[in-house]
Amino acid sequence: MKINIYIYFCGLLLSLFAYNTTCNGQSSKTIHQTFQVDNAQKININVVGTKVEMRETKGSRVMVEVSVKLSVPNDRLLDFVINNGRYDLNRELNSASGELTISSKKTNNVLIVQGKECYEEISYVFYLPPAIKYANNSTIENTNRD
Repeated sequence: MKINIYIYFCGLLLSLFAYNTTCNGQSSKTIHQTFQVDNAQKININVVGTKVEMRETKGSRVMVEVSVKLSVPNDRLLDFVINNGRYDLNRELNSASGELTISSKKTNNVLIVQGKECYEEISYVFYLPPAIKYANNSTIENTNRD
């Protein structure tokens, strides 16, 4: 009888350990945004993130893939901040110079979950039409890391 209790207890500990390690993941999601080019010939990009990649695509719009990873496995939190526009990009067209500027919001408050800072990793892929010339990238690396 003591052996059965011992085996049961070891099995219980192993299952709790397995549950704990699967819950310590991340939440991630990719969102898409498109922007009209209008009469712009150049694009300036000013975003806060860890990685920015440029690709060429057919068409007349700029499409952006924004990939977000949170250090906590909380999909509801990620959905909430996405739906409230935390990762929405701003578009500004200077008609005189023909420059389109796409930038992230200037301030994103720190996310706190259960009293601890939640780190976020943001990366971008910009799909640019061939008529638009990539002029500038003043990407600011996100310093909120472990």
